[in-house]
Amino acid sequence: MPRAFTDAERNRIHRKLLDAGRSCFTRYGLKKTTIEDLVKLVGIAKSSFYLFFESKEALYVELMMSELPAMVQRLVDVSFGVTDDTREALILLLRAIVHEIETNEFARILLDDLDQLEQLSAAIDFDEVMKQWEVIFEPLFQAITTAQAQGKIIAGDPQRIIYSLGLIKLIPLGKNRLPKDLYDSMLEFAPQVIADGLTCRAGKAGKG
Repeated sequence: MPRAFTDAERNRIHRKLLDAGRSCFTRYGLKKTTIEDLVKLVGIAKSSFYLFFESKEALYVELMMSELPAMVQRLVDVSFGVTDDTREALILLLRAIVHEIETNEFARILLDDLDQLEQLSAAIDFDEVMKQWEVIFEPLFQAITTAQAQGKIIAGDPQRIIYSLGLIKLIPLGKNRLPKDLYDSMLEFAPQVIADGLTCRAGKAGKG
């Protein structure tokens, strides 16, 4: 049975586990990282790991959630932050999402093995995620609702619109399965289609 830790020890070990997870996940990937790898870096027993996280996937999810606020702000800064043209901002946003997925070290982990998505889904506490959702996505939520108030984006639930923007993530997930020319053309074409759908009928959709 793992020994009890003081509050100070728990805080220190928790931080060290996050650091160990960041190091191992980016070096080995989620699938190949083991609990033994993590506790070895932290200097605790394997049984003690489960006092902090239910699984390595739960540790990964916490790391991802900690990354999201800065990621969302980056996406808004390079889209709505650089142009007043809402359609152009949406296109820039969608392309930035793809770029983030292709280059962000934690997102890359999932692209290496799509089976890991199912493992992560089982580790996610969706009720807790939804509690954090509004805070994390507040900058994007504000950009969407401001554009809606100006009649530049179609009426409707901003949360549903943000989820719809997330569909662009399906393209990089298939990168290794598509010919390069087709993949590149989809990255050019799909953001325009989505942006057109959200802006061309602004003020009309959702009134029926």
